[in-house]
Amino acid sequence: MISARFFLLIISMVFLPLLPACSTAPVAQQERYFWPPPPNAPKIEWLKAYTSQLDIDKSSGQRFMAALVGDDQPISLLKPVEVKSVPEMDRFYVSDLGRSAVLVFDLGQHELRQLEIPDGVPPLSHPLSIVVDQENNLYVLDRRSASIYVFDRFEKYLRSIKLGPLSISSPVAMAIDRKSERIYVADATSRAVFGLGLDGRYLNKIGAGQFNLPVSVAVNSLGQLIIADAFDVQVKIFDSDGMLLRNFGQRGDGAGDFQLIKSVAVDSEDNIYVVDGRMHNISIFNQRGELLLVLGGYYAVSLSGKVAPGGFSVPIGMDIDANDKIYVVDQLNARVQVFQYLSEKYQRSLRGE
Repeated sequence: MISARFFLLIISMVFLPLLPACSTAPVAQQERYFWPPPPNAPKIEWLKAYTSQLDIDKSSGQRFMAALVGDDQPISLLKPVEVKSVPEMDRFYVSDLGRSAVLVFDLGQHELRQLEIPDGVPPLSHPLSIVVDQENNLYVLDRRSASIYVFDRFEKYLRSIKLGPLSISSPVAMAIDRKSERIYVADATSRAVFGLGLDGRYLNKIGAGQFNLPVSVAVNSLGQLIIADAFDVQVKIFDSDGMLLRNFGQRGDGAGDFQLIKSVAVDSEDNIYVVDGRMHNISIFNQRGELLLVLGGYYAVSLSGKVAPGGFSVPIGMDIDANDKIYVVDQLNARVQVFQYLSEKYQRSLRGE
């Protein structure tokens, strides 16, 4: 007997080619959100928020099938922690402690899926940071096992790097310098940042005795390390050899002050973005540590159901990709918000230069 879904699939194969010829209703003009607000010149624009697979644009085939049989039960974020955009692959990855997994928002394939761990390999239990190298191989830091899981660009598992033998027992954050092919791992127990080769080989140790609790690492265009120290409430900048170059930040509730630093990132102009989970905002500084802009504020989406662009409830992780798209993990709102830094590089790309 032919199943109903198979019958619908046959219908879709017959009628799907006709869909592009069908007339469509005009698309309503979407309201746009900028920071700073007018009449100031805009620097950042809000683009979208992702909570589940329902937020990924469907292909024409998916829209047709959804109209016939309805949407499947969506996969949703539960307790997202970190995010990594891979614009070359038209996707971004989100580590989710609620699922003990990494979710793949594959915009090119119009799907949301879970990163698969093969049989015989210990499953992820506490996935945190995610980075990619020049070949778009994927590295996932798992805190509980003190390991880095490595996958190729097609998400096939390759190997694991054990950090315990390197005296890294409580890894909390990871970054990569794609040019020098170095991985940096922040360790809560030793209060230092370790430099490793892509094969897990020990290279150097940075900041021993100079951190209270390093919780996030980013690498700028000069190969300098931008490191957030949560307990010292500062951002500390080192060269690749481990020399402290400068630091900035203080505890307070004024513009540019910090309460609980969760993450740092840099854009194409090496501006420094600092995510504060208690202030529910992002402070943006130039390379000298001078405040440029504060983005966001507290908003609990669950209380209203509104999208609330730029409203955060414990923002925690952040990534800025090569196209200056900004991805922010809005943890208690169980979503990832996406912004665009309107940089000169981005403006040139719009002009086709």
